[in-house]
Amino acid sequence: MTMTTTSTRTRSGRWEVARARGWEGTTLLGLLLFVGVGAVYGAFGLMANGLGMPLEWLSRLPVDTWTWPGVALLMTVAVPQLVAAWLVWRHDTWAGVAGVVVGAALVLWIVVQLAVLQRYFFLQPVIAGIGLVEASLGFVWIRRSRDEG
Repeated sequence: MTMTTTSTRTRSGRWEVARARGWEGTTLLGLLLFVGVGAVYGAFGLMANGLGMPLEWLSRLPVDTWTWPGVALLMTVAVPQLVAAWLVWRHDTWAGVAGVVVGAALVLWIVVQLAVLQRYFFLQPVIAGIGLVEASLGFVWIRRSRDEG
């Protein structure tokens, strides 16, 4: 009598992660939630009252209110970060890729923000650094999963 066992994870792609989250996925989840919730707060703050920032800072943009930058923050930062967090929470095999993509997108958001607004705030490098950490954690999680596979 021969007994066969099957793996609980799919290994069809080289970018997939193991179902077990490990320290990489757990840390990634925390950062994604932190940034996502913060971006929701910031987006609604911008839409409500500009978070106290002067309208003159919008002179380089084709808008005259902080509403549209708030919508942009919500759609390009908050939603992707929270969707990626959901994928990590679900132990989705593509969660590592989501971490790499949204981490890189967060860095790009800050670069574009600095280039367009030409305003510096001390949290910009902090947020860009978090984006780099998110992307790195996603990559490390993918590598560990592939090595264990």
